[in-house]
Amino acid sequence: MRCLLITRLYSGFELSLKNLVWNPEGVPTIYNLINKLSLIHDTSIIFTAKDSGKTYTSNWKKNKDIDLRIKNLRAHIRVLSGVFYFPKIFPRKIAMILRDIRQLIRVIQYVQYYKPQLIYCDSANIIIGFILTKLYPNIPIVVRVLGVCSFWRSILKSKRIVHKIYKFAFKGSYSTVIGTQDGSGIEYWFNDVLKKNVPRYVLLNGVKNNKGIKKKVDQNKQILFVGRLEEYKGIIIFVKAMIKVLKSYQESISIIIIGDGTLLKEAINLCKKSGVQKKFKFLKSIPHKNVLKYHLNTDIYVSANVDGNLINTNLEAISSDACMIIPKPQKEKLIDIKTFEFLKDSVLYYKVNDVNDLSNKIMFLLQSPDRIINYKNKLAKYKKKFMRTWRERIDQEIKILEGLVKK
Repeated sequence: MRCLLITRLYSGFELSLKNLVWNPEGVPTIYNLINKLSLIHDTSIIFTAKDSGKTYTSNWKKNKDIDLRIKNLRAHIRVLSGVFYFPKIFPRKIAMILRDIRQLIRVIQYVQYYKPQLIYCDSANIIIGFILTKLYPNIPIVVRVLGVCSFWRSILKSKRIVHKIYKFAFKGSYSTVIGTQDGSGIEYWFNDVLKKNVPRYVLLNGVKNNKGIKKKVDQNKQILFVGRLEEYKGIIIFVKAMIKVLKSYQESISIIIIGDGTLLKEAINLCKKSGVQKKFKFLKSIPHKNVLKYHLNTDIYVSANVDGNLINTNLEAISSDACMIIPKPQKEKLIDIKTFEFLKDSVLYYKVNDVNDLSNKIMFLLQSPDRIINYKNKLAKYKKKFMRTWRERIDQEIKILEGLVKK
C-alpha cells in the first residue's frame, strides 16, 4: 500500500536528516514504525517543522522545503520549513499561523500528487488531519497521539480560541486513532475528546531487550536520569534532590543525565552553585541505541515525569530490571493509574514534585544496597506480564493500518 506519514519534525530526527544517514536519537515510537513500514510498503514521509512551543525547541533553521533521500531508510522524505520560511519582520505568532496554513497547502498538493491509500498523521498535525478527512473522505486517515501532555489536557475545558480549534479538530471522523499507553490517562482522555464512534487503540510501547543486566552494587553507585530537560520531565526537581543527597551522603556516587532541552543551563548552574558539578555528567542527546548501554551500569534510575511514567525511557529502564524511583499516581488527574497496575510494589514511589521526599527515597536505597537488588529482582518478574519487543509492538500497529486499506 502507498502510505503517507505526516509527522512533526522531532528534534531526535534532525541530525539524521542533516547528515543524510538515518540514525535517530529519540522517539522510537515513530522511528520504529517508519523503519518497518518503509521496508514492506511504499512509504512517503512529510516532516513538518513546528519550531515552537514552551517545551519544544528545534534546531531546524532552513527557510525552504527540501526533498531528501537518506541512507538506511527506504522512504521518500519531504521536510516542510517552519517559521524561518517567512521574513523576520513577521511577529512570531503571525509567522506560526502562516506556517501552519502554508504547511497545510503543501500537504494537500503532495496528497494530490502521491495519491496515498492511507494517511497517518501525528497529533501535532491534527488540524491538517481534520481538513484531509473533509477533502478526501475515501482515504483512511489515522491519527497518532503520543500520550497526553499538559497542553492536550488543557483543551478540554479551556476557552482559548487555539484550544477550542484543537478540541474541534479531534472530533473529526477519523478511520482510527492510535494512542500510546504512557501512563498519562490517555484512555480516559480519548473518551472526552474523540467522537464516540471513532475506533481507537491504546498501545503500550515496546523495548529492545537489554542483556547483561547489572545485579551487583559497586562501591561507586551510579544514578541515571533520561529525558528532555524540561519542566514537565522534572529535571530541576531531580537535580535539587540529588544536591540534597550529596550534602549528607559521604560515599562515592555519580549522576548521569541524558537529554537536552531548555532547562539544561539552569540545571548545570544549580550544580555549580552547590559546588557538586563534578558529581554530575550531562551527556545531552545521544543516539538512542547508546542510551541502553548506560542502563547496564546503573544502580538507581529516577523518573520525575509529571505527565505519566510508562514512557519510552522508563520502559527501557524496566527492560533493564532497574531499581526505579517514580512519582506516585495522580488519581485526581487520572495519571499513572495504569502504571501502578503494571508495576505495583516493584518500584519505589515518591510524592510528585516533592524534592525532600525524592531525596529521602534515594537515600533509603543508597544506605542499603540489598534494597536495590531486591527491587531489581522484583521488577524482573513483574515485567514478564506486560513487556514486549518493538517488533511485536510495531507488527500490531501495522496490522491495524493494513486492515484499514483492505476494507
